[in-house]
Formats: sequence, structure tokens, C-alpha cells
Amino acid sequence: MQNKGEIPWYWEGTYLFEKMDDQARHAVLGKSHRQIFRKGATIFRADDPANQVFFLEKGLVRIFNLSAQGSETVFWLCIDGEIFGAGGISGCARQSVFGQALDHSVIHSLKREDFEDMIHRYPQLGINVITLMGARLRLACDAVIEKTASTTDIRLARGLLRLSRNFGSWDGEEIIFRKQFTHQELGYMVGASRQTINRALNAFARRQLIRFEKRTLVIRNVDALASMTTTVE
Repeated sequence: MQNKGEIPWYWEGTYLFEKMDDQARHAVLGKSHRQIFRKGATIFRADDPANQVFFLEKGLVRIFNLSAQGSETVFWLCIDGEIFGAGGISGCARQSVFGQALDHSVIHSLKREDFEDMIHRYPQLGINVITLMGARLRLACDAVIEKTASTTDIRLARGLLRLSRNFGSWDGEEIIFRKQFTHQELGYMVGASRQTINRALNAFARRQLIRFEKRTLVIRNVDALASMTTTVE
């Protein structure tokens, strides 16, 4: 697999309670409202009040936007241990994006004022939030730039490598994905139609860059896939 130094820091998951003890974690989540969302459920919409912060205990959440023409741009995927809906801590009155559960998800919501109080009580929490929001900004910038400045093949190669950091397991010379992504979901992530993604994946398979084990994606040649794109820190 690529060396650690070759992977952008913001491709890694950012655990909200990094370097914090269990007592602090319980104190923060003790202020939250815990809910379960089924796969496909909407958590919030653009223009909803941004008076809450959300913590993903378990599951998968996509953050995306819709253009006036109805096309989607997926900015990032939230994984276990991350927060989202950051408009609630930036002072925005309304959300500007959509949040949707891609899996059965367990989510905690905290009122803005309660979360801000916890940041005052636990400074490390504030540092972790800054790190996470910085990573999200880089991912959002990448999503916009890649959608307009790269070919579908390059965007898909970069997207698969990025997803492999959080959803893949290294097995010798291959990376086996632990989660199945539909062609439509991959299309949303890289700004392409399902049919275009299907053709690109088939082309990757013919070049022996990837393969499918039933419905499970396996990256066969990480170096060759990485050579298709340039990683910028």
C-alpha cells in the first residue's frame, strides 16, 4: 500500500474524542439525544435550522448538496466517531447541505449551546473539532475541483483510494473493501452517472486494477491505481 507520507492527512477519519478519557466522552454524550436512522433516512436538509451538532456513534452518513438543476455533489462521508452538521457550531442560522444515512446509523444530537459549553470544559474537544473541520474543508475543496478539472477515471481512482483508507482492509497485495458501495453511490461521490461508473469500473477490471468478489470490491494493484492521479497535501 502507499506509504503513510503519500496519503493526505485529511483522508483519515477524525475521532471526536481523540486524546480524551472516557469520563469526558460520557459527559459530552450525556448531553445528547440518541437516535437510530434507517438506511436512506434524511437526517437534515439544507435550510433546516443549524442549532445542533451530530455525532455518529455507528453507521455511515453522507454530506452532500444539490444544484439548482438537481445534480448531487457528495462532499464527504462521515464514519464512526465523527461529528457532522458543523453549521451548528459555526453560528450559521441554517444548514447549507444535506445529511443522509447510508447505513443503519446510531446518531447523537447535541444542542449548540451544550456543545459549546463542553468545548469550554474540555479544550482538547475544541482542538479535535478544528482538526476535523479543517479536514472537511479540504475534502469539500477536492470535491469541487475534481468535479470540474479531472476525468471520470481519475476522479474514480482517487475516490476508491480515499474510500479504502476507511473502508478497506489490507490483505497482502490487495485491499478488500469491508463495505459495498453501489455504482450510484460512487457516481454521487465523483460526479458521474451510474452508467459512466459502471463502464469505468469494467475498464479498471480489464486492466487488472480491481476485481469483484461477488459484490465486494477488491483493489488488486494499488500502485497502478495511485499512478493515475496525483496526491497533493
